[in-house]
Amino acid sequence: MAARVIAFDWSTTPLGARDAWSPALRLAVDMILAANFPMALRWGPELVLIYNDAYAPALHQNHPQSLGILFNQTSPEFQASIRALHDDILAGTSPGYAFEKLPLRVTRGGKQELGYFRASYSPVPDATAANGIGGVLVTAVEISQSVAAEKTLRTTQERYAMAREVAGVVGAWEWDIKANKVYADARYAELHNVSPEFAEAGLPAQSYTPAVHPEDADRIRDIALKAAQAGGDFSGEYRLVQADGSIRWVYTRGRAYLDDEGHPHRNTGVIVDITERKQVEEELATARVGLDIAAESAGLGRWDYDPKSGRRFWDPRVRAIFGVAPDVPASAEAFAALVHPDDVEGLNAAIDAAMDPTGPGAINREYRIHRGDDGALRWVEAFGQAFFDGDQCIRFVGVVSDVTARREAVERTLRQEETLRQAVDAADVGTWDLDIDSGTLTWSDRCYQMFGMSPGDPVDVETAYALIHPGDVARVREATLEAMNPALRPDYAVEYRAIGRDDHVERWLGVKGKVFFGDDGKAHRFVGAVVNITDRKRSELHLRLLVNELNHRVKNSLATIQAIAAQSFTGERALPQAQEAFSSRIVALAEAHDLLTRENWEGAELHDVTARLAALHGGAARFDLSGPSIRLSPKTALSLSMALHELATNAMKYGALSTPEGRIRVVWDFAPEPGAARLDLTWTESGGPLVKPPTDRGFGSRLIERGLAAELSGSAAIDFQPDGVVCRIRALLEA
Repeated sequence: MAARVIAFDWSTTPLGARDAWSPALRLAVDMILAANFPMALRWGPELVLIYNDAYAPALHQNHPQSLGILFNQTSPEFQASIRALHDDILAGTSPGYAFEKLPLRVTRGGKQELGYFRASYSPVPDATAANGIGGVLVTAVEISQSVAAEKTLRTTQERYAMAREVAGVVGAWEWDIKANKVYADARYAELHNVSPEFAEAGLPAQSYTPAVHPEDADRIRDIALKAAQAGGDFSGEYRLVQADGSIRWVYTRGRAYLDDEGHPHRNTGVIVDITERKQVEEELATARVGLDIAAESAGLGRWDYDPKSGRRFWDPRVRAIFGVAPDVPASAEAFAALVHPDDVEGLNAAIDAAMDPTGPGAINREYRIHRGDDGALRWVEAFGQAFFDGDQCIRFVGVVSDVTARREAVERTLRQEETLRQAVDAADVGTWDLDIDSGTLTWSDRCYQMFGMSPGDPVDVETAYALIHPGDVARVREATLEAMNPALRPDYAVEYRAIGRDDHVERWLGVKGKVFFGDDGKAHRFVGAVVNITDRKRSELHLRLLVNELNHRVKNSLATIQAIAAQSFTGERALPQAQEAFSSRIVALAEAHDLLTRENWEGAELHDVTARLAALHGGAARFDLSGPSIRLSPKTALSLSMALHELATNAMKYGALSTPEGRIRVVWDFAPEPGAARLDLTWTESGGPLVKPPTDRGFGSRLIERGLAAELSGSAAIDFQPDGVVCRIRALLEA
């Protein structure tokens, strides 16, 4: 489009020949042609159209014949739509207009596709025009893939930290547009003649504007307001009048964020003190020589190339940055040997474009090198300007600096942000943001998952309440109202159950948040995080059940101990014998409890019960244990352990375990009868002394034959055979 504008015969339009254009028109045209996003200009009462390459796809088949077209030559529908706003701007009665989500055709990868833009119509001052307004500037900023604004103060602080690490940055700021408060660091405040303490706490934007040079104030204000309306990146340079009357040049760069409704939300950015750079630029514009002035102090090296003669010049600073010895001739081959192979193609293309008379005429590029003296990998940034005589480049000069530290800082920050993102994902944390004024509720993808919804589905406050368990809704509403009470302003913390909308899964959620109040004392924003605490709640419930079960078990154990004591101290035996019997039975009971405790009182394996018994009564060498894996309920495990202990105690006193050669075989299996599962277990002693049937039955025999049968809904019988005692037990496994 730059070439088309130059070649166009403007004398056929109301604008007249380009040589007769006003300075304001020339500046406006140069500005839109240099921009890489859609911009157009309608100039004069006839609103003659001039536009750039990025704007061309929006004209579809009307490009390029729309260049120089008058407004009244467009379609009647188009004129009827926006004629009035152009007239208001040209008359000086309107500061401009903006439109949200304007669809335009854009070109990507050689293909056209539909994109959405935020378009604005702004007046362009021109002292030669009747009303002081020469034309209308049309800008369009694509918002198709706009990055969502960061939601928390922590993220904002990290952005500030990143900005301070970037080489050359001297100040950082953030403008809360709705609250009209600008939060800035100390250096930013000092440059704008504002107290750092007040700047950190937040001051109205008007507090910073008096320091802006009067000649730059309107321009910078327009940049800020346009960015606030359109969103996206912005940058600009302006002068600051210091308290001592001196002038400082600064460069600001930042990003404007819109809320979910597309309204201005906040701007954030950094500034760089470019006073020295501007001084150098002024000297370059005057004489195009003397680039060494201030370059050394700024860490810049100067280079110069004469395409006609092929001569190159590298100053000592350039040679130091590239690690090239003073006696090495400056040549294209020497330079190419230093550039990283992956950056050669892109760098050469940028150089060719800068030296092309139809190109930008300048270069600003970062690339990697392997330093010549030590081979170290470094990042460098080059600025250059090409000068032309007709269509021939006659000189290409510029500066270069080592920006390795800055690049490493940015990459380190990106890694930290990725680590933080992974940490949030790993912690199963969702975030939410409620604009109280508009009622707009925004959820992160993880938040959608916790409520059993698909990310991106429409959601509002009532939708969220509808997903809360009915038993918890009143409590959540009460906590919300309390958090939004300006007289209390507590932190919001509540736990409740949610029923997934699509998956119908009940989850316990832990929610924490903070309400932000405006100067009017009203709540305007409510943000927070939600964590899935279902596992924790289930653990708490399980713990309560275990405590209740423990209480039940303790009561049962005490009853069992009481029965053991009553049977052990009957007076039928001497006190020492009774004490010994009581102690051993209590040990058996404790062993059974210990085994069940390790299993969280959810039962025990029969093999573990018998193996524990063998370990306590002579070791595995004296026992032969055989049977399938059978899971016993707590009640069955406890009763069976007591019975087997009685058998083992008798065997140690009178039976197989009372002699070195004696052995005990314990065999079990599932009972073959149909119906409820039952256990068949046989205890067989061998190798012991000759067995004589007892004349009466003691507590142990009664415990086994009567108590066990009653406890386990089964049967037990002890057979005192001469070769050894045999006990057969049948028990209901679900007892």
